[in-house]
Amino acid sequence: MLDGDGYRTLVAGATYDFLAAMHGRVAVGDGGCLILQGQGGAAAVVAWPPGTTLLPNGRVGVRVPDVGEIVVGDRVDGSGGFFEAPLTEDDPPGHLPSMPAGCGAAGTAVAVIGSVTRHSDS
Repeated sequence: MLDGDGYRTLVAGATYDFLAAMHGRVAVGDGGCLILQGQGGAAAVVAWPPGTTLLPNGRVGVRVPDVGEIVVGDRVDGSGGFFEAPLTEDDPPGHLPSMPAGCGAAGTAVAVIGSVTRHSDS
């Protein structure tokens, strides 16, 4: 778990090569946790790839290795796996972060991102 100024996010402890397609906008959800907001209102708490860090100077977003900066409002596409809270070390085996109580209840969707691409709307 990375805690920023008014937001927080999950980071996976290992890289996963799952093939579920992920599309949406990065937003701040329950408990200040970063989520991936899909079309039609579907949302999932995001677990970013290992090595992801928070942006400095009060900016709300992350720096993903080999990708760069992703901020709230950015549209992203990616691949990975979808899971439900509570996450355990067996889902998938090893290195998933625990879900903070404020981010979601049992059954909350979690998008464990293996690879991601940021798209600019400008």
